[in-house]
Amino acid sequence: MPDLQLALTNLRAALGDFLDRNREDGVFHVQIGGPGSVLGLQNLDVPELHVDLVPGTITAPQEQALQSLGYRPQGLHWHNPAGWRLVLVDETTSWRADQHALSALLTADPEAAAEYAQVFRRDGREAADTVFRERATVHHARTIGFQRARAVAQMLAPLDWPWMFAGGMALDLHVGAVTRPHEDLDVIVPRDRQPELQQHLQHLGWRLDAAVNRQYQPWVPPLNPPSFQVHARHPDLREVVMLDLMLTDLSDGQWRYRRNPDITLPLEEARQFGPQELPYLTPEAALLFKAGQVGSPIRLKDQRDFVRLRPHLTAAQQGWLKARLETSVPGHPWIAQLNASSGR
Repeated sequence: MPDLQLALTNLRAALGDFLDRNREDGVFHVQIGGPGSVLGLQNLDVPELHVDLVPGTITAPQEQALQSLGYRPQGLHWHNPAGWRLVLVDETTSWRADQHALSALLTADPEAAAEYAQVFRRDGREAADTVFRERATVHHARTIGFQRARAVAQMLAPLDWPWMFAGGMALDLHVGAVTRPHEDLDVIVPRDRQPELQQHLQHLGWRLDAAVNRQYQPWVPPLNPPSFQVHARHPDLREVVMLDLMLTDLSDGQWRYRRNPDITLPLEEARQFGPQELPYLTPEAALLFKAGQVGSPIRLKDQRDFVRLRPHLTAAQQGWLKARLETSVPGHPWIAQLNASSGR
């Protein structure tokens, strides 16, 4: 197998590492993947580097940097003649997380790996990935499950604040089972407790970044609107790229929708509790975020989350989401589907 660790080092050196801070471009995240990286499947396909670049669309200088390392365009990807493929990750899907879960299954289960290879050779890579996606998700749920969420909860336990999980993890906590792998964990934290949160996380050895003028800078509270995100990383938080700390107005016992503070919920309704008493944002509010904004396309992973979660919403929750979509994202396609649900 080629020296992929050296390839990672060279890639960051040529393209720049966004995590070095004070950059507007570079490698945001990269990991080794693909069935060709699994022991016993090297003859099936070449290994891959799954790369998340900033900005989201590859630039001409970045293309030149890849070519200087020997990479050549190959369809939608880049091939290195030394024996691997570079895949630029589409952040609107859960492809990279799905691939990581698939590699974990194929590594842990030789029988599954042999079956995967048969499908791959008969029907191709895309078909094999599709056939084994659910099986990989089940394996991920069994071996990883809510472990990372519990670790985060333990880390935040000394802080007596109404924090909660958001995003896809919130939806899984509502269902009570992990329905897909999660690369990031979104965590809502009170905007007015930034200094205490920073001090607590720094004491525990976390790296804390905020994007300022499209560049990573060390997080220096207070981070004021419209900025709302702090990216937190720790080497012990495996299987997760980062925590996305989402600064939110939770004052006066109310949760306020960041995109429209007039949309609120009493905190006791917005903050629910799932397995192991893990707190999460109620699903109708989490899906309101996932619906996006006027003029923005729905991300594939958010559409899948909506389809997966809609049967788990009460009539009241569906009605609340429908009404807020009608005012904040008129004409959103979910409105008609929520109408259909309420009519049954």
